[in-house]
Amino acid sequence: MKLSCSFNVEKFNTGLLRVKKGLPDVSMQGMRDAMEDFKDDCINKEPKCPIESGDLKAAHKITVTRVASTIEGDLSVDLPYAASIHEGISRWGTPYKYKTPGTGAKWVQSKLLRYRVNYVYRFKNRVMGLLRGIFS
Repeated sequence: MKLSCSFNVEKFNTGLLRVKKGLPDVSMQGMRDAMEDFKDDCINKEPKCPIESGDLKAAHKITVTRVASTIEGDLSVDLPYAASIHEGISRWGTPYKYKTPGTGAKWVQSKLLRYRVNYVYRFKNRVMGLLRGIFS
């Protein structure tokens, strides 16, 4: 009895070239997806972003950049009082009193601790879509 098996290396090499070409853009989009989810969670999941005038909520901005072979996602809340409200301390050093139910301190940090696996999965899912499209 004889059993033989073959593997077309050319198709595999072509697929790898397509992955190399598409990976940077797909990775950028995956990071954008993850950062949008993160921003949405900060604003809408308890403890939510404190709301008085709406300026703090509107100040949540995400940026995704590529530097060499690294893709970075950043969430910023660029208001002078954002850090003190996030930490739950007023400008005068007293505990901050949140007026809107469901809002509170650490509305950004709590999402990273609670949902970080979801953000990684969102990124990974975008990249896996590229691989499935090429190698399936």
